[in-house]
Amino acid sequence: MIISSIFGFISGIGVGSFFYINLGIFLALGFLIIIFFIYKNFVPEENRRVLVFISIFLLGTLCGLARVTFSNLYTTSQLGSFVEQKISTEGIIVGEPDVRENNTKLTVRLSQVNFLNSTTSVSEKILVTTSLYPEFHYGDKVAIVLTLKEPKNIDSGDGHVFDYKGYLKVRGIWYTASFVKISLISRGHGSLIKTGLFKIKHAFTASLNRVLPEPESSLMAGLLLGTKQSLGKDLLLEFQKTGVSHIIVLSGYNIAIVATSIMSFLSFLPKSFSFSFGIGSIILFTILSGGSASAWRAAIMVMAALVAKRYNRDYKASRVLGFAIVLMLAPNPLLLIFDPSFQLSVLATIGIIFVSPLIFPYFKWVTKKWEFREIISTTIATQLTVLPFLIYNTGLFSLVSLPVNILILATIPTTMFLGFITGIAGLISLYLSFIPAFFAYILLWYQLTVVHIGASLPFGSILLATFSPLVLIFTYLIIFLFLYFLKKQTI
Repeated sequence: MIISSIFGFISGIGVGSFFYINLGIFLALGFLIIIFFIYKNFVPEENRRVLVFISIFLLGTLCGLARVTFSNLYTTSQLGSFVEQKISTEGIIVGEPDVRENNTKLTVRLSQVNFLNSTTSVSEKILVTTSLYPEFHYGDKVAIVLTLKEPKNIDSGDGHVFDYKGYLKVRGIWYTASFVKISLISRGHGSLIKTGLFKIKHAFTASLNRVLPEPESSLMAGLLLGTKQSLGKDLLLEFQKTGVSHIIVLSGYNIAIVATSIMSFLSFLPKSFSFSFGIGSIILFTILSGGSASAWRAAIMVMAALVAKRYNRDYKASRVLGFAIVLMLAPNPLLLIFDPSFQLSVLATIGIIFVSPLIFPYFKWVTKKWEFREIISTTIATQLTVLPFLIYNTGLFSLVSLPVNILILATIPTTMFLGFITGIAGLISLYLSFIPAFFAYILLWYQLTVVHIGASLPFGSILLATFSPLVLIFTYLIIFLFLYFLKKQTI
């Protein structure tokens, strides 16, 4: 019955994201739930379970509809009257600056707006694009002269449109501003924990940058911390063409390594202490990495696994995935429809949990050395669940994804280990970090070379035409039927 409530909650959010539900529909749905719940007492025992299932599903749907109705999707902005007007503002940078190749994007929570000799108090975030220098940091209070713009969806030119407006609303941002005049007022207005974590992150990445050249150092930062913007557009496109963008997105694998390493290091302490430090390290590491939707999904699942192991409970990944989805959608229901990283993360996890076990037996002929069999089955499983969605959003169909993944995935754990040692050693002594950095560089160079060759092949990827959401749904229906048949064959 828990499953029916989860599916109902997700369905309610999905429907409510496309259609505004008025009070009359809420009352009608609530009345229908009461009817089903009462009617179950007057039917035979074999039909009662079905009615209970429907009642719980509809109740979950009602909760999902209610949650999305009171989300950022249907609330109005405090800054609406200032759009397209030149205004003077003050605010605090509430997120880690997103440093790109040619600019820096700052998330600023405005506290006041000065316009036409009057001051208005506000509390709302905007996204500001400014030059690389001077540098600003999390927690800085700044004064900005800007013109607010309503964000527009991004058209790639080949018919694929990215809902940038919805993507920003997920993050509580209604408006953007570019080419602003910005100046520092004061520092130190952020959370002490976040400030400390970002300082550690900057010191660690600076340690990597001192001994590793570009783009190897940026790739290492992506592997360890999930930061990928500094790789540049051209290299990111190569990762997309070869289907290996997932290696630079913080996953459960990265987070599990951090947690288990800390717990092993503190194994001499009582189990309750090492366990608590492990859970705390996951939360802090996720915040340090930027706290993306995919990172938090992975963090929740890893923490659930640690709790299950600590208290000798069964760990059912499917139920934990449902719990993680609901736990993330409850505070921010817009993730379901408007955040591609959340969608891809969930689809990939579904592939690993449900599809990979069905495919794995068909690759008994593949050697287990270097985990080749697991890599192949997992890659195919995730491609089955993720590829239709990726093609729908980007139009890119990678023909070299499988061989490229096979060639580089086995080297990733060693690369991450060497990168971690390099970064830590560099904080102690520059010369000490040269030894692990040398071996890390060889692996990073190899990975980048494989990606570059795969992306350079004329048949490496195909740009497909746009298609409707109905085609996407039909495609997943065919995949589901295929997997259902495959499961019947293995029983």
